[in-house]
Order: sequence, then C-alpha cells, then structure tokens
Amino acid sequence: MSDEQEFEVFIKGAVYQRVTDSAFVEGFEQDLLGLATTDMAKDTVREILSASKPPVDWEVGEAMAECLLEHEFGAFWPWNENRDRKTPLASLPGADIVGFIGEGEEIRFLFGEVKTSSDKNTPPGVMSGRSGLAHQLDTLRSNISVHATLLRYLQARCRGTAFEASYKKAAQRYVASGGKDIELVGILLRDTVPHEDDLRTRGQALAGHAAPPRVRLDAWYMPKPISDWVALATAPQ
Repeated sequence: MSDEQEFEVFIKGAVYQRVTDSAFVEGFEQDLLGLATTDMAKDTVREILSASKPPVDWEVGEAMAECLLEHEFGAFWPWNENRDRKTPLASLPGADIVGFIGEGEEIRFLFGEVKTSSDKNTPPGVMSGRSGLAHQLDTLRSNISVHATLLRYLQARCRGTAFEASYKKAAQRYVASGGKDIELVGILLRDTVPHEDDLRTRGQALAGHAAPPRVRLDAWYMPKPISDWVALATAPQ
C-alpha cells in the first residue's frame, strides 16, 4: 500500500473499528450509563470507561490483517477476540486468525497467523524459530488438538447467531475431509521495502506439502512505520 493518505483512511477507519471493537464497546458504554442512576454510579461508570488501555502495535497488526483478508478475499469473522480477554492487553493463546472464507456450500474454516515486523533482514526474524510464522503454520496444518480447540471456540460463538449456518457448513466439510478441508493463511505485515525473499523460502517449503489444506502466504508493505500505527489508529477523528 504505497499511498500514505489511503493508508491513513484505512487504519483510522476499518482497522480502528476492528482493533477497538468499537460497535460493541459503544453498546457496552450505553448500557452502563443507562444503569447509572446516582452521581456515585455515574462517577464509577466514567472511571470504568476511562480505564481502557490503548491497543499495542501487534494488536493493530492483527486487526489490519483481518481487515485485509475481509476486503481482498471475502473472509468473515463471527467474533472479536478482544471480548475474550480477562486482563488488559492479554495475548490470547491459539491462532491469530479464526473465521470463515467462501460462500454458500463452499464455506470453509480459515485459520492463520499474523506477524508484524520492522526487521531490515529478509526474511525477518519473525519467520523462523518456534514462535515464528513458519512453525506456527506447520502446527495449524497438522495438529488435530489445535483444530479441536478452534472448532469448539467457534461453535460456542456461532451457536444461536447469524453465523451458525456457516459454522455447520464449514464443520461438515472439515469432518468429511478427515480434517483437511480448511484454509490456512500466514500474514506478514511490514514497513520496509518490499522484497520477495521475505516469503520465498517458506513458500517453497509449503509448496512441497501435498494439499489439502490450502495454505497462502501474504506480505503487506505499509508506507508508515509500525511504531506510528497505534497513534494513527486511535487518533481523534
């Protein structure tokens, strides 16, 4: 994304709404305010609302990846993981990307990992090691216990909602294929000069696996430093 103005519109709009879960938070605030019937109660509500912590750069990165996948490939998300935190700025376990992709009878589970890096090396360090994108994608590809956890997570959040039919279609494809008919994605977000070596080695390794599941790698290069993303995403409109 080379246009700085376009990037700012994107990060202050769709990314801000995703990383702050703005629609849900606004409803939460209105509900609390509606329950405050005394001055003391109103003061307590104001204290609660002012205690929210701003997001950090990796949270903005994950929200950005979800927005890009939704805009570019039609992915969709039944839940915002911000609602699962029990402590401020907790880094939740499990896959970074948990949702669906496809339409009609072709709906599949979409699982993935997101890495944000200003590392000048190509590939950046976040691609390797046990906490790197490559190893995490291998785990998502083959670890049935991870799949089981993610399926339970999604069922609990889709049951009784508009996403329940999508869940059932995706789960049917999953079980009928022996756990193979899913889509996996690895997203690398950068503020460096684009370079094909960021993904080349890992892409070649993934290409050596028999499909399915299908795995795609994307690197997105942004015109503003990652260190500025939080301020841009949370700046007053």
